Amino acid sequence: MPKPNPHIFLILYRNELEKLWAWRMRALIIALVVIVVGGTFIAYQNYHASQAQAETNIAQLKSQIAQERSQLAHMHSGKSTQILEQQLQGTQSALRQMEQNPPNTGIENVRQQLATLKSSLKNTPSSQQGNTLQQIAIARYQLAHGITTFHPNDHGGYRIVGQIFGGTTMLLFGLVALGLTGDRVSSEIESGTLGSLLLHAPWRRSIYLAKLGTALTVTWAFMAASAVGFFLMASALMGTGHPMNPHAVGVHLKMVDGEISVPVQTFHLLPQWSYDLTAFGLALLAIGAFVAIFLALSMVTRSTVLSLIVGAVLIISNILGHTLGPLAVANPAMFLPLMQVWTGQEAFDYQMLVSLGTAFMVLLAWTAAALLVGLWSARRLDV
Repeated sequence: MPKPNPHIFLILYRNELEKLWAWRMRALIIALVVIVVGGTFIAYQNYHASQAQAETNIAQLKSQIAQERSQLAHMHSGKSTQILEQQLQGTQSALRQMEQNPPNTGIENVRQQLATLKSSLKNTPSSQQGNTLQQIAIARYQLAHGITTFHPNDHGGYRIVGQIFGGTTMLLFGLVALGLTGDRVSSEIESGTLGSLLLHAPWRRSIYLAKLGTALTVTWAFMAASAVGFFLMASALMGTGHPMNPHAVGVHLKMVDGEISVPVQTFHLLPQWSYDLTAFGLALLAIGAFVAIFLALSMVTRSTVLSLIVGAVLIISNILGHTLGPLAVANPAMFLPLMQVWTGQEAFDYQMLVSLGTAFMVLLAWTAAALLVGLWSARRLDV
């Protein structure tokens, strides 16, 4: 039985790298420009849309407070009056929380914000204090790191990178990985060029490992170039942002009175630069898992069309994953944005509580299965 030869593997790896670059170079450059420019401009538009929406919400709350005060002025004391007073207090509390993060681009004084947060905490029910306590922790962190003033809506280069690699844009990177990997074996079987490759690799698994290594190299390099592009373009449009401005991560959500709320002791803070790097690292792991899955599809189906269709359906299933209910946890596409799982956003999207450890285990199981299928199929490679 032939044994693995590192020299042959390196030759195959270089050959695969040259082929992939020659066949996909133009497509990769176009995809890079589209994703970077499109992703940054969408984030830029959402940034301004959120500002406009916040201003509208504040105006509506002020109008509601005026109406409730007018109603109270014409009511006599009684149970109805007490109910309306409680409603007015709740509306005023909601307005204070919105005004703590102004929708304009003016400078916010952190010390003043901290004092306002502490004051509002006294009038907030204990079951709803999680968000306020989180904001207090962020304000204290900022002061501890010398951030006494900041732009509350700062979505500069640092923050955009973390948002892109921790959001739905990961679906696009999944499709790029599919385009680079989904036909790695099937296209050579269909074109009849696999025979010449087999002559140079008596240990068939060398071909599989070379194709896997090449796909990972190019895909991860593409993502790294995208990260640099996002940072540079967002910095040009919205400024760089502060690298030490904190993000709350590790948030575990729970149900309180039928609504999802944030418990107060379960989060910790990461500086913006660390948040971006972590989001990028988690994105590399998630896309790496899909590279292994797509290559296994190409080897098993031996059909470029079929492997691309199945791979695209798997990626797009992220959008409809919540319709599966608890079974959605077994869908690897649900965990493409791993940072969403860590920050607790998945609970909002899918109405389920999924830990980062669970997400890792699901992706690891799929990756292990894909590697086993790929290695097994490599032994049966033939023309």
